[in-house]
Amino acid sequence: MKKLHVNMLCDSEFIAIITVFDYEILLSKYLKQITFEPSHDDNRRVLVDLALKSGIDQYRFVEFNVDRFGKIILSSNNYVQLNSSFENIANQFLKQEKDIVLHSILTENQKQQILNF
Repeated sequence: MKKLHVNMLCDSEFIAIITVFDYEILLSKYLKQITFEPSHDDNRRVLVDLALKSGIDQYRFVEFNVDRFGKIILSSNNYVQLNSSFENIANQFLKQEKDIVLHSILTENQKQQILNF
C-alpha cells in the first residue's frame, strides 16, 4: 500500500499537498525523505492532509515551511483551517484512491463525505 503521495500545486499559498494514506506511518520519517526544487523563496509551504491518519476535524491539515534547499522544516508544523477550495482539492486526491479511503479508519459518514463531495 502507498504510504503517501505528493501532489504538486500551482498555487501562491502552497507548493504541494502531501496526502497521507497509511495511518500507522511515522510521518516525520517520510517527510524527511521528500525534497522539492531548490528556490531562493523563503516563504514556500506544503500542506499535509492527515484525513486518513487522524480523521476529518481540526487536525486534518498541517502546514510546513520548505527551506531554500527544498527540504521540509519539520519543526515548523502548524495545524490550519482551510477554505473549502483546498479541502475540495484534497478530497479530489483522496477520491482517486477510493479503495484506500473505503478501508481507512474513517467513519462511514466521513468516507462518504470524501467520496461524494
